[in-house]
Amino acid sequence: MRTTRLSRSRRREDVRAWWAEHLAAQGKSGQTQAAYCRARGLDPKYFTLWKGKLRRASAASTRMVPVVVTPSPELPVSVSAVAETVPASAAVSLRLVLGNGMSLSLEIAPVALPALVSELARLRC
Repeated sequence: MRTTRLSRSRRREDVRAWWAEHLAAQGKSGQTQAAYCRARGLDPKYFTLWKGKLRRASAASTRMVPVVVTPSPELPVSVSAVAETVPASAAVSLRLVLGNGMSLSLEIAPVALPALVSELARLRC
């Protein structure tokens, strides 16, 4: 019989996922942290430790990215003209795709589009 050893990074990911599942399950269970750990034989100290680790990791992954808006020569139509031609009840969908594959999508009311573009154009990053 052949066994496969997991790499250190894979084991670390598995442990992180295991604790994340327990943290989510405890939140859904309605039990206190102590009661949840007692019922499953978990050490409450490690539960608290992983709760902090995962919270910090989540906060670190949420960050602001500077955006530079520059005029595009191939788009001669002004934003105001676009906002005036789109019905007020419709939403304008915008999608920004970065070189690293990350993207940002949002929908905005047409009347707010000129103000958004104006604010973005004022940013200096």
